Amino acid sequence: KSSVVPRRWGLPSLIAAAMFKGSKAPTDELDELSCAIFNDEVMKARLSSSVYSRFKESMTTGTPTSEDDMKAIAEAIFKWAREQGAVSFAHWFFPMRGGSGAYGSMAGACKMDTLIDLDWSSAEATKPFKATLPYERLFFG
Repeated sequence: KSSVVPRRWGLPSLIAAAMFKGSKAPTDELDELSCAIFNDEVMKARLSSSVYSRFKESMTTGTPTSEDDMKAIAEAIFKWAREQGAVSFAHWFFPMRGGSGAYGSMAGACKMDTLIDLDWSSAEATKPFKATLPYERLFFG
């Protein structure tokens, strides 16, 4: 039985179809975009009510988020992302600082990062990888 791949699928879809033999490749890649977003609804369900309310308040008042709350948020996002099968993440944002050449930070930016890091606590010279999302990476870049 031969399979015919439509021309519009492109190389990434061909690779995905080859990697997951027997699974059905998407008919339109755009249908797969934004299928897993850690939005306000997910955040409210995943965080304790106290962490959620303090974080929402800090977003409106500008007060700093505590280190404990940052850790709780990063842990919730990491656990949720791993349940989705994620190995990397990205977020779109609009910098508050000037210098982009646009009025009022009209130029957005996209940050992409992975959910892995080197295990710096290992005594090995060649550090092994571990799955992680340090809160510093999430909140401070």
